[in-house]
Amino acid sequence: MTTATKYNDLPVKLMIYPSLIFLIIGMTIGVFMAFNAFVFPDYFSGEYIHFGRIRPVHVGHVAFLWLLSVGVGFFYFFVPRLCGVRLWSDKLAYLSIGIWWPSLLIAIYSYPFGTNFGWEYAEIPNSVWFIPVKPLFVLSWVLVVINLFATIFKRKYKQMYVSLWYTMGTLIWTTFTYLAGSYAVMWVPEGISRVNISWFYVHNLVGLIFTPMGLAAAYYFLPKLTNTPIYSHRLSMIGFWSIAFFYGWVGAHHMIHGPISQWLQTVSIIFSIWLFIPVWTVVFNLLATLLPKWKEYTQSAAVRFLMMGTMFYFVTCIQGPVMALRNVNEITSKTDWVIGHAHVALYGAFTFFATAGVYYVIPIITKKELWSEKLADVHFTLSMFGSILFMMALQFGGFYQGLLWSQWADGSTYAQFHSQLTSLPFLETVAQMQPFWLMRAVGGLIILIANLLFVANVFNTIVLKGTQQQEVAA
Repeated sequence: MTTATKYNDLPVKLMIYPSLIFLIIGMTIGVFMAFNAFVFPDYFSGEYIHFGRIRPVHVGHVAFLWLLSVGVGFFYFFVPRLCGVRLWSDKLAYLSIGIWWPSLLIAIYSYPFGTNFGWEYAEIPNSVWFIPVKPLFVLSWVLVVINLFATIFKRKYKQMYVSLWYTMGTLIWTTFTYLAGSYAVMWVPEGISRVNISWFYVHNLVGLIFTPMGLAAAYYFLPKLTNTPIYSHRLSMIGFWSIAFFYGWVGAHHMIHGPISQWLQTVSIIFSIWLFIPVWTVVFNLLATLLPKWKEYTQSAAVRFLMMGTMFYFVTCIQGPVMALRNVNEITSKTDWVIGHAHVALYGAFTFFATAGVYYVIPIITKKELWSEKLADVHFTLSMFGSILFMMALQFGGFYQGLLWSQWADGSTYAQFHSQLTSLPFLETVAQMQPFWLMRAVGGLIILIANLLFVANVFNTIVLKGTQQQEVAA
């Protein structure tokens, strides 16, 4: 008789617990910006709190300190369980964590003082004072990659479940995507080539980092929460390999109508349309998995987060290819629509997946039942209501904004063009966005309140005495 493997969940706790705190801080900064920069511009003014200084702080919190960090925590949780072995090196995990948090915290909290790198999502400077924060962060990621690949290499089970495929994809794709956006972008001559690499990084931060990371979690947690096998392993592999082949060329669609080659614009549009393949396979696979156990949707907040995350994933991946079409891009490019699109992906899809994962993982690593299922239900309801309000404001407002701009800067002759400029000044288009920005701020505030309840629920589960729970078999 073989004894059950005992897993060390301390690395899981050291990644997930802090990430929940930074989720709240990041969202609080986001709500502050929504009101202070758009609803009541510069009500609180100062060199270190204006939009340009703190927007990178918000992005750094929600993208790196929350979403990437909680994703690594999930990897430390389910990779050993899917392999049937302990993590390859606990000491290596502790070392990577010990480098991870200080490097990111020093980098992100230095942004208000003007240290940021300057490229979107790649603001981490090479150094802050004498501390080489970017090399340290890269080192911590490399240690994570080594540890997880070594764990998969020594696995007990020969067949690899789909979440392991997506985990390995995340580890490889994140490495070269981050290196391209943070280092290679400076190795090419200034100009459009550098911008092209930047957009490769910006788009693939979502496409080749958070997409496979989120789907690895979704494919693991949905079957576990519903106690049913994934509908189709073949479909999951089609989704995986289509992401691998198609996503890398998509970033250039952010430069349509810009000073880049027409062939590159066209290629980016074609590959954007092909992204319908992984989208349909993932969405159908997850919905078909839940179908025999649809009753679970009404009984589990975690399942609802997973399913609505799947719907948001569907929405954002329909938006992306449609936005890549030249006629649509003329309207949506550079507007609030793009910001809404990013939030549908990073919050609506992948943060919903991560939330479901936290609701599953916390009772197991604490060996206690969740403190309050009712509070989890309220969290889901407020999250959905706030998200719809928030995202509708950005999507409809952004499209309206684009229509205003297309009318404002229009005309077949110089006289017509000049007439449009004088009849509808640009500042008037800004003023007409005020109702949408108020709607966004209110939606963001509701989302923040929902996640305060979420973190309070998890915190009480961790610190208070509760009903003991035994872990089910992996």
